[in-house]
Amino acid sequence: MKLSKSEVDAIIAASPRTFAPFNKLVLSEDYQARTGGSTPKLSIAELAASIKESGVLQNLVVVEGARGRYQVCAGGRRLEALALLVSSNDIADNYPVPVLIVPADKALIASLAENCFHVPMHPADEFAAFAKLIGQGKSVEDVAAAFGVTPLVVKRRMKLATVSPKLMALFREDKISLDCLMVLASVDDHEKQEQAWANLPSWNRHADYLRQLLTRGEIESDRHPVAKYVTVKAYEKAGGPSRRDLFSDDDKKVYLLDAALLEKLAIEKLQRTAKQVLGEGWKWVDVRTRYVYDEYVKYGELRKAKRPPTEQEAAELESLQAQIAERHNRMEELADQDGNEDEFYKLEQEAEALGAQVEAIEAALVVWPVELMMQAGCVVYVGDNAAPAVRYGLVRPEDRSDMAQAAREAGSTEGAGGESLVSLPAAKTRPVHSERLVRSLTAHRVAAIQAELLSRPDVAIAALTAQLAAKLVLDGYRRLYGSGDPLTINATDNHGTLRTEAEDIEASAAWQQLEAERQAWATHLPEDVDAILPWVLQQSNATVVRLLTFLIATSVTGVYGAEPDKQSTVGIAAALGLDMTKWWKATGPSYFNHVSKARILEVVTEAAGANAASPLQALKKDAAVSGAEQALAGVAWLPGVLRNREPAHADAASDDTGPGAIPMAGDDVAVAAEAVEAA
Repeated sequence: MKLSKSEVDAIIAASPRTFAPFNKLVLSEDYQARTGGSTPKLSIAELAASIKESGVLQNLVVVEGARGRYQVCAGGRRLEALALLVSSNDIADNYPVPVLIVPADKALIASLAENCFHVPMHPADEFAAFAKLIGQGKSVEDVAAAFGVTPLVVKRRMKLATVSPKLMALFREDKISLDCLMVLASVDDHEKQEQAWANLPSWNRHADYLRQLLTRGEIESDRHPVAKYVTVKAYEKAGGPSRRDLFSDDDKKVYLLDAALLEKLAIEKLQRTAKQVLGEGWKWVDVRTRYVYDEYVKYGELRKAKRPPTEQEAAELESLQAQIAERHNRMEELADQDGNEDEFYKLEQEAEALGAQVEAIEAALVVWPVELMMQAGCVVYVGDNAAPAVRYGLVRPEDRSDMAQAAREAGSTEGAGGESLVSLPAAKTRPVHSERLVRSLTAHRVAAIQAELLSRPDVAIAALTAQLAAKLVLDGYRRLYGSGDPLTINATDNHGTLRTEAEDIEASAAWQQLEAERQAWATHLPEDVDAILPWVLQQSNATVVRLLTFLIATSVTGVYGAEPDKQSTVGIAAALGLDMTKWWKATGPSYFNHVSKARILEVVTEAAGANAASPLQALKKDAAVSGAEQALAGVAWLPGVLRNREPAHADAASDDTGPGAIPMAGDDVAVAAEAVEAA
């Protein structure tokens, strides 16, 4: 028989309410709707604390039993919490408990009613209630004691109550997860919270990514070597602003907000080490928070030299070598005999100890040439282990000639390893295009290939098949001579990479086409990861092929910092018949602003002729850029890195009907063709 809520309410309303001593209550095995163990045990302590503070606010539902006892059919959690209070002597054994006595034949219905019709409080209401209690004058400790939780839990719930009302409304509508809400609550600025949530793409609304957005520019005290070297205590003592995340599992984690102050404190602390290093006889010492290779790439390098040993060192080395030889000879004698293993191992250990002494003396013989140190310097910085580190023996470009002269005068030419004592970087010719420009141009090329692939599932699937075949069929030795993999098939999305490499890429047609396709799939795919495979299995072949094509397209890679001899995407570009003039145009922001005036004249001459370039020679750079844009307005010109090149072995291509073709089952051919055509 099915009863409505109103009928159940009528049964309960007709039942008498009274009080029963705790020691007369037993948990019913016949009338409980909840099965044993279904109650979360961690909530009992909190419930017990609430009962101790405010009493039992909701009566238990019971059935009269034998010998004056009552069987509890609804309220098992409250009964367990009361038992906890009795065992800790917080309430008496005969504590009066409010109960509702129902007939035995209606007991199970009453139990179901309490569990089914009860509407739990929304977490947002709980956060607000905790904040109100504090607002009424209760301390964090009082509230924590009243609900059986730690003060940290109370502080966290109060912090959650301070989240932007707009975001809290979304949380109530289940549009923001609790994990994301905790990340948002870690900052106090409502505007910053709302902007961070608005900037999250719908397909990547995860707590980890949200935390990256909110903490951008902040320094983690437990991970950043400079922060660990300075220490949070010293930073805050100097007045540095910081932020602590109440929701972090590590209560020692602090976010430092003033990078400039942190660097200043680190450099001040490093000065002590720098003073010691300078006292060793070096010409100069730089102090940096971190050693950046690019800052010193043009510097030469002084190496250590091996000095001759003193008479005492030579005599000690000779004695040690003789002792080692004596022990080795004795060990050889013992090796031909049975037994005496203990003596053999003892001699071996003695020989190793003597060898260590030899190594220590020889290491002391390798030193920095004093006569050359005056032309070189060092960099003192914070190492990865959060301790002071020193890079010794750097030669500034302006000191090269003096260093060479000093080396000639000292007669020093070889280092301890036999190599040249002073190495100087070879002069480099300046590339036509800077690394930043090459990365931007190749990022545009990758985006264009991705966009073109969206309508060419045949090429996308062929590219994927070829790369898998190279990885899984060919041996690694042969793969070393390839141009690299055109796809990142380990499910790495290059979406964010392209946006980082090319600042103007979001305005490009290729990016906008890819983004539209991405948003379309984000709308259709299930949000639950485990539901994606069942969803895909229900789709038509055409839909699956289209989705696979998009996924392959987004995995295309090929951003370079310097113009490569061959690009990994050359094969795909040739298959697509890629024409980059459809996707990219030379303008001031995209190209001319990033190259020299001489290069601008060279490009205009190549693309539009010498007559077009001639008037630009007398102009300043900005005017020359504008003139170049006008000269190339109707011209399809591309820098070399964006031009197509024929892939290697292009003449070796053959169709499936040629000699050596792998036969394919007729059904397989039909299915594949149908899928591609349908897409």
